[in-house]
Amino acid sequence: MFKRTTHTKLIVIASLLPIVSFGIVGAISYYQINGFIADENWVKHTYQVIGQADDVEKSMLDIETGERGYLITQNIVFLDPYNSGLAHIKAQLDSLRTITADNPVQQANIAKLTLLIDQKIAFVSQTDILGKSGQLGAATTLVKSLEGKKTMDAIRQTISDIDNEENTLLDQRTAVSQASAQNTNNTIIAGTAIAIIITIISTVAIYKKMQQREEIEKTNIELHFETEKLRERDNAKSELSAMVSHELKTPLVTISGYAEMLKDEDVLGTLNKEQIHAVDTISSQTVKLERLISDIMDAQKMDLQKMKFNKRDFEIDELMDEQMQIHSKLMDEKKIQFTNSTKEKLKITSDPDRLNQVFANLIKNAVDFVPQSNGSIEINAASKNGDVVFYVKDNGSGIPKEKQDGLFKKFYQIDTSLKRSHGGTGLGLVICKGIVEALGGTIWLESQAGKGTTFYFTIPRNGNHKST
Repeated sequence: MFKRTTHTKLIVIASLLPIVSFGIVGAISYYQINGFIADENWVKHTYQVIGQADDVEKSMLDIETGERGYLITQNIVFLDPYNSGLAHIKAQLDSLRTITADNPVQQANIAKLTLLIDQKIAFVSQTDILGKSGQLGAATTLVKSLEGKKTMDAIRQTISDIDNEENTLLDQRTAVSQASAQNTNNTIIAGTAIAIIITIISTVAIYKKMQQREEIEKTNIELHFETEKLRERDNAKSELSAMVSHELKTPLVTISGYAEMLKDEDVLGTLNKEQIHAVDTISSQTVKLERLISDIMDAQKMDLQKMKFNKRDFEIDELMDEQMQIHSKLMDEKKIQFTNSTKEKLKITSDPDRLNQVFANLIKNAVDFVPQSNGSIEINAASKNGDVVFYVKDNGSGIPKEKQDGLFKKFYQIDTSLKRSHGGTGLGLVICKGIVEALGGTIWLESQAGKGTTFYFTIPRNGNHKST
């Protein structure tokens, strides 16, 4: 039978592989792009620091230029850039200090720059005060002292140091950013290529699996039709066999009847010993043939599930006594010790006629295999766990272990040689198994070569099948 679930799983897995592969590529690409963006942000940050340092320098130039222009011209207009520079310089320094908080070198440079700017502003304020108070000469002398120029040169150098530090970082961060961009590009290209290859492979795999599935389903359909044809043929054979077996019994009844008439002196006269022996032979062989036909018919009924059962309540001891009566003549003829060791008084709901049939087959088998002298057969019935356990025990030759597995198969013979000493069709135990199981029980045996055989079978006392 085609395993639909297995193929479905394979198809689902093959379908998911491209999705998973593209998902992995997307996740890696996302990670790489985020890294690239982070690197680019650091590059932008570097330019931001440089730009902020340049703003500080511009503000200081405005302060210095405005102060000098005012001293020279005494025109208040020149104080506009001076005042603007003073208004922005503190905020610019704070911003520069904040955006370089993670860089100790820059923090040291900014601390130095702040100190220099404070000195420069103090110097400019002093000259401004002298100028406004009319002491232009003193203010000019202070400017000519070059103290302010030296401080401004130190400020420019410190800002240059800040720019140099950022330019060094810029080179490093630009290299990292370019590498990150290249890695991101390579990852996307390689990942996409791999995902495409996986998609192609998965598509081919799904296509092949679908082809296999169609072929298997086609084969299953063909096998189903062939199985139906074989089943119809088997049913036809079984029905033909049942019909032929039934028709064979009709002439046998006539033969058996005339054989009995021949032995009746009042009907056809007295026969001599040879004639009587011949008639007895005809009778015995007719009985064997009738039994053979009955076995075949019963086997066919079980195959067709047409065997009928009539269950009723009855006493087990009556069934066991009946076995003693039915088979006593045969046991006497064979000089076999035949005993019924049943002790319990039991009542059961089942089909006694079919149980008689089981006993008949098992006892007949035992008779065939016990020794010619000192042969013994024992029958027994006992209750156990809601069942009645029956057995037929003999002291015959036993059955080898390797022969036991096939005993309940059709036409099985322990001895298959042409010179085997025991007859039979090999259907008796098959019929026993079919009847016992149809009545809700089980059948098995225990045997050892040279130590006899015991056949056991169970029948539910209440007549119901056991749940399985």
